[in-house]
Amino acid sequence: MSRRSLVPAVVAALVLAACSRAPKTGDPGAVDGATADADELEAAVASYDVAVGPPSRFIVGLFDAEKGNVGYGRVRLRFSFLGTKEAPRQGEKGPTATAAFLPLPGSEPPRPPEGPALLRPSEGRGVYAAQVALDRPGFWEVRVSAALRGVGTRSATAAFSVLPRHAVPAPGDAAPTSENLTVSSLSAPLGAVDSRAGPDQPVPDPELHQTTIAQAVRDGVPALVVFSTPTFCTSRFCGPVTDMVAQLARDHPGRARYIHVEIWKDFEKKQLNEAAAEWLTRNGGEGNEPWVFLIGADGKVAARWDNVATPGEIEPLLRQLPPIGKAG
Repeated sequence: MSRRSLVPAVVAALVLAACSRAPKTGDPGAVDGATADADELEAAVASYDVAVGPPSRFIVGLFDAEKGNVGYGRVRLRFSFLGTKEAPRQGEKGPTATAAFLPLPGSEPPRPPEGPALLRPSEGRGVYAAQVALDRPGFWEVRVSAALRGVGTRSATAAFSVLPRHAVPAPGDAAPTSENLTVSSLSAPLGAVDSRAGPDQPVPDPELHQTTIAQAVRDGVPALVVFSTPTFCTSRFCGPVTDMVAQLARDHPGRARYIHVEIWKDFEKKQLNEAAAEWLTRNGGEGNEPWVFLIGADGKVAARWDNVATPGEIEPLLRQLPPIGKAG
């Protein structure tokens, strides 16, 4: 199974709070999958593009296949290097980190718990996030430990792969100057502009479909860009994340250009939109979605968020930007 098909399926398990058992942790065949210890918790690495380098965002989901998602509070992450297919090892100790919970926008329960707790399947969907630096490519394992309310400390492990370099544009990289489709792209079918649109349904969130990434870069203004396919998203996170970016556009209209790039030119024929291909597959990426990128006025990627993106992560950066009319 390719990473393209496996990762969204794993994340969908977080949404549904149900997942079948995966191969034994540490088996290279289990890389990027969810695994469980005897204590019945399961962990799933939700990051799309983990690579060697400085500290970067690492996200992981924690859940009980029978009882529901684990959410809120903080959990402890402990990483181990498992080696490579050519040089397997026995779990060489790596970094540790404390991860905070990121709820999927719109899934927050009325009264979130103060610490890690088992939640109803419809509430508290999300992941735990931390900044982590991993120093070697190959196979790694993360152990996630949570002090569950009324239960005690429980843990689970998940194996994942680390690349020598990022396959998707990362902070500091020049942003690909894509001419993404907009509401002015008259020759394009509406569904290629936004998969929610059709013959009887106009393109939603028109504020996200007015301009191109290339134009923002040429104009020397920041841009917040979401790559997602709200209708066909396998993780079911694309719709809420796209809605969140649309709300940010309304809340902070003068701080950046706001752009939605639909993944599919033709879903039935599995043809990607050119802009999506330029960003997500051109350098070996697997085309997972959703992604959110903040492009600076200098035309470089300033920040990025994969899979689950939240206002709490993005709004502070938008507030730091000068109003576009005063930039430069």
